[in-house]
Amino acid sequence: CAPLSGKTTKTPFSASALLVLPCPPPPVIAHATHSAELGANFTSGMSVSYSCQPGFSLLGDPSVSCTASGNWSLPYPRCAVLPCPPPPVIAHATHSAELGANFTSGMSVSYSCQPGFSLLGDPSVSCTASGNWSLPYPRCAGGA
Repeated sequence: CAPLSGKTTKTPFSASALLVLPCPPPPVIAHATHSAELGANFTSGMSVSYSCQPGFSLLGDPSVSCTASGNWSLPYPRCAVLPCPPPPVIAHATHSAELGANFTSGMSVSYSCQPGFSLLGDPSVSCTASGNWSLPYPRCAGGA
């Protein structure tokens, strides 16, 4: 028998180099929408950005990427309602909030001035989605 030529030796190859796994549709994130078109196909390297619905703030990286293993990168962003701190203290004013109350997006507090002072500006402030009170704050002017 004649010796076999090199034709029978197999050249090593990487299966992952030839096989690109598609990712499933982008993950569903509560209170968020993503930038992808409906029915689009996703392959390695593609990314999708998320934005939160009104009243919610995005926490984390807003985008996820399709990895070579056919999964979306972690961690996923999330949308949350950030609480506001207690209402701002305004000189010569009192507010309508209960002591120790929790404030979330959309809640508002009204101010009234002490006798002898008049209120300037909008009498109420609202808790925003970013966890801050809306500006400008009202103020109380006058007094002796």
